[in-house]
Amino acid sequence: MRLVDRRPGNLGGAQWHNAVLPWQFEAAQVEPPVRPEGLGPQPSAAHFFGPDHRDAFTVNDSPVVRADMVALGRRLRERACNAGVELLDESEITSVDVDSDGRMRAIEIDRDRDRGGGALRLEAELFVDASGRQGVLRESSPALRPWCPEVSAEELCSAGDHDVRIDDADGAGRFLARHGAQPGETVTVLGPDGGWSTHAVTVSADLVTATVLVGCVASGPSRTAPHQMAQVRTDLPWLGDVISGGFGVIPLRRPFARFASGGLALVGDAACQVFPAHGSGIGLGLIAGTLLAETVADADDCGDESTLWSYQSRYQQRYGGTLAAFDAFRRMTTVLGTDGVARMVHAGLLNEELTRSGLDQRWQVPGLADTLRSFQRLARVSSVAATMVPWLARAAALHKIGPQYPDQVDLAALARWDGRVRRLLGALPTP
Repeated sequence: MRLVDRRPGNLGGAQWHNAVLPWQFEAAQVEPPVRPEGLGPQPSAAHFFGPDHRDAFTVNDSPVVRADMVALGRRLRERACNAGVELLDESEITSVDVDSDGRMRAIEIDRDRDRGGGALRLEAELFVDASGRQGVLRESSPALRPWCPEVSAEELCSAGDHDVRIDDADGAGRFLARHGAQPGETVTVLGPDGGWSTHAVTVSADLVTATVLVGCVASGPSRTAPHQMAQVRTDLPWLGDVISGGFGVIPLRRPFARFASGGLALVGDAACQVFPAHGSGIGLGLIAGTLLAETVADADDCGDESTLWSYQSRYQQRYGGTLAAFDAFRRMTTVLGTDGVARMVHAGLLNEELTRSGLDQRWQVPGLADTLRSFQRLARVSSVAATMVPWLARAAALHKIGPQYPDQVDLAALARWDGRVRRLLGALPTP
């Protein structure tokens, strides 16, 4: 096996810190991050505010842990190399060979000539595209192109995560006090730059450093996370120099209806295997990789279309409904906009239970008492209810649709399944 990467091996993958979920590492059969790779649990309390910094609710004992993506990527690459994988880094794919049946058969790469590289042809039964949202191999597959449309700006998240020095500890302390937070806790503002957007600041317990997370829809008012980060630094002048971190663009839509064909399987952002409500994809991508490995392990031909169909059907049946449901939730917040999110938070419609479900990336059906309370709150904000109720009904229906994904190769059945999902999701809202 060979791993081809355009960048140097040590720069592959995300270069910042991410919140990850232990249950997803367990599902992927990957050891969860531990120090120094794992940076410990999230702060014991995360305080959430509307865009006007009013009406907070608090999530205690968050299910996520912070991990250093550089260190995690290093461990996974070392594990692969120890298992016999050859790393071909700093290599560009120059051509792709697809046979008359649409099966991918070979690629040609151009290696770094300064290291004595040059052209190299690679033939294989199976190619795995984990190249990110650009989908380098996906775009060369005539079988997948009809099922993998270009991801529009309305379905892209511009995000950034940075560790920053604190220049003014007193200023950081005043910021925490204004928000009823303690050192070591997180202050999150929802909807500051459009309905689907956030700023989150975690001040360390010793008031020495802070973590700043920003994100928005790429076509929204702020357009980019760097713009958001600059605004946060203007608003919080006690923030100092950046220690580490980075920016990225992440797909927010549900997974593509089809992400495998003869000789080719997509994994991670290339398949849009990302949690739409907040753009996290590390755990879902790891799970997909494990499902793919399990599916092809004993196959006579690991690139056979029916074998790879089993990979995508297993993934969609387990996670497709949940991800489509949260895609509806993400679209709902986009439609609500900043003002609608403010009214939703003020009315108590976004609370600890609902937020914890999103953080845990699992759909939870509220109990009867919570449902009744939600109806009472919706009745007090009819303008928000008119938007929320139809979208939440769509999300509930979408959550049940994953297990209906066809088990075997059947493009007509897949078209019917995908059509039902698209009708429930409706037109894509513009921020």
